[in-house]
Parts: sequence; C-alpha cells; structure tokens
Amino acid sequence: MKVFLYLIVLAVAVSMSMPFAQISSAANAKVRHTVIAATGDAAPTGGNYLSFSFANARLNASHQVTFDAVVGGPSFATGIFVSDGNTTSTIDLGPDSLTNPFITPNGEVVFDVNGIDISSSDGKSIVPLMRDGDAAPGGGTLTLTGGTRATNNHGAIAYTAFVNGSTATQGIFRSDGKLTVAIARDDISAPACGSFTLLSTPVMNDSGQVAFFSELSDGFGIFRGEGGDLTPVFVTNQIAPGGATFGDFGEPSINNHGQIVASASLINSTIHSGLFVGDGTNAVAIALQQQPAPKGGNYNGNFFGHTKLSDRGEVAFNAGLTGGTSTSGIFRGNGETTTTIALRGSNAPGTTGTFSTFRDYLLLNDGRIAFIATLTPGVGGVNTSNNIGIWIGTSDEDLQLVARTGDVIGGRVLTRLPDFGLGNQFDMNENGVLWVGTFGVAKAVVYSRVLGDE
Repeated sequence: MKVFLYLIVLAVAVSMSMPFAQISSAANAKVRHTVIAATGDAAPTGGNYLSFSFANARLNASHQVTFDAVVGGPSFATGIFVSDGNTTSTIDLGPDSLTNPFITPNGEVVFDVNGIDISSSDGKSIVPLMRDGDAAPGGGTLTLTGGTRATNNHGAIAYTAFVNGSTATQGIFRSDGKLTVAIARDDISAPACGSFTLLSTPVMNDSGQVAFFSELSDGFGIFRGEGGDLTPVFVTNQIAPGGATFGDFGEPSINNHGQIVASASLINSTIHSGLFVGDGTNAVAIALQQQPAPKGGNYNGNFFGHTKLSDRGEVAFNAGLTGGTSTSGIFRGNGETTTTIALRGSNAPGTTGTFSTFRDYLLLNDGRIAFIATLTPGVGGVNTSNNIGIWIGTSDEDLQLVARTGDVIGGRVLTRLPDFGLGNQFDMNENGVLWVGTFGVAKAVVYSRVLGDE
C-alpha cells in the first residue's frame, strides 16, 4: 500500500514539471517569473522533489536561492539545495531532517539538522555551528530548542537555549562555528533592571550585535549586546519620546547601525501604544496611537506583525486605523515623514479589486516594500480563486503587482501563496521577490523580477 501511494505522489510530481522562466504582464509592468524548483523536478542527487517540499526558501544578493526539499526515488530523503536558476547543487542530503536554510552573500548556507542542531556549509564541507549538549559559555551545557536562531550575512548565528548543570537555566548565545559567546544568561543581572526571567528569540545584524526582548523580575526590556556589557534600549518605566512611560514591548528588529525598532505599550498617558526606534541613547516615535495617518484616520494603537527596519532608519509597519475611510494599512516612516504603501479598501494595482488584509511584508534599504495581501471577495471579480497577491513599491502611487492566485505560471494555475509565519517562504533582494507558491497539488519556488513599464 505504501509503494502504491508513493507511486501516485511521484506521478503527480513528474506531471508538474515547469519551464525555466516566463514573462507575464501585471498592471503596466512586465514580470519575469523564474521557477527555481518545482514538484516533479529532478533533484541533483537523483529522484524528484515531492509535493511536500519547499517549506523554506531564502535568497541572497547574488540571486542564489537555497531551499529545503523532500526527495523521492529510490528512497525518501530530505535535503538542502542551492540554485542560481541554471544549476542546482546539493548542500546536504540524508535521513536526518534538514530544514530552515539561510544563504549568505558569499553562498554559505546555514541550516537546521533534526530541528535542533545547526550546521553551515560552503558547498564543499559541512561544519557544525552548534549542537545539543555543547558547553555553554559561563558554565553548564546547552539544550537547543530549535527554531529560535537568527543568522547574519557572515554566517554567524544567535539563538536561545536552555542551560543545564549551572546556576543559569537559559541564555542567548552567538556562534560563528569557531567561538561561542554568551550574550545574556538568566544568572547574570540585567543592567539596572533586575534579573532576566524569560529570554525571547534574538535578532542580529551583520556586525554581530544581538537584540532581544526579555521579561524581567520587575518589568520588561529590550537589550542589545555583543558578548560583553548589555545596553538597555527600551525598559519598563523608561520615559518615552513625548513624555509617556514605557510598559511592555513587542519583538524587536535591528539594523546594521545597531538601531532597534519595537512596538510598546505606554502608561501614564492618554496614548496607550506606539512604535519606536532607539539605539540605547536616543529614541524616536515612528507612530503613536491617536496620531493622524498620512491619508486619513488615526492609528488605533494596533501594530500588526513583526516590523521591519532598514539601514536608513526607515520602518515598515502594518497598523490599524480608526476614524477614516480605511481600517488598516501598510506604511513606511522614519519619525519625521510617513508614506502610505497600501490601505485596506483601496484599489489593488493590477486588479479591479480592493485590498482586504495584509500578511507578510519585506523592506529594502531603498524604501521598496514587498507584501502579500488578500483582496475583498465579491469586489471587481474577486473570488477565492484569485484573491491573494504579491505587490511591490515605494508608495501607493507606484505599487506593482508581482503575482496573483489565478495566474498561469509555467503552464500551471497558481492557487495559493505563502501564509504569514509558514516557514520562510517569502524573501527579497534588490532585483526581485522570492516566493513559494502552490499549484493545485504541487508547489514551486519562484523568483519574480519586475522588468518595468510596457
């Protein structure tokens, strides 16, 4: 019975073979779709990619794509692969679960093994970066939790782990495969803020600075460190820009200048929440509850999802609105000016429909934002077969449609785009957008580049 089911899966996989590239029209722009890998394609190790492959795909500045996949025939295996659109190579393949790859600008790939251990490869050899049971800097041994690492463009990782056999029970550590340092441990006091009680998932920049949120014995805080003294960037009872007092915080993002953005609740004020950027010395408010939005209404204090921060200090954020014609939107701001990217209820360029909800979004240093959105059913011919798309632009005046469910790509109809938080299936570089799409019973990793006006 298992052999019979496997043959069915493989037959469907083979029937999904897609051509290399295709140019389609979206709004007034041409978009080149390059299929990097698809269900049924031959894997470089032999066999074919199966339909439950491509849980994660990432992109670097050199247009190299790394992805994880399940390969069938002659036996099942999981693998990490790299492709430049012409040639695909194998990073690792085996019976272990190999997932969550990240690729640096020089082509080094960092990935998880069995959801716990972390390794890297330059395409020639595989080097363990951190393994369960390794010695913890400061004493004890590490129990890795899986899924809690950050990776920078130099291939270093930062991660949260439990600590055994020590006065600490948990910590945040950074490793480059040669040296592991402790960023924070719960047996070391937080600077001027009591003690750490719960350390959250870290973020890291290319300089190796690590930022993280933590519950504290007397409040909450966001800190930045490199392995020495920690800098408190935002902490409970700190005075916020405008005179209110910080309460609690959302998860941070960090840029390559060490600036950190996070949402925060506010106390001792009629304004109850906001979005702030700080570096440990100075802080600026990007958006505040009750503050007017650029094109009508006010921010209602709900800042959805994980905000993005560029090296120019600009923040991309998804905010709820009240008192206007729209109830939510995506914006980009720096504390002085704010630009509207898209509003719920406004026309979605490249379609006759209107935006309904916004999902994942990405930000480049040049101000371009790519995002996934759903369209309002029943408006402009929108239904469940064509109601999800990807757009890119610097404002609502130059948005361009990249891809939409219902499009025919590689001879197959796109039926689904990535869900927010479903692995890493949405990425971006200076020239295009990488995404994982579903085509009926099959999936594909696609790189889409907007070529310009017709």
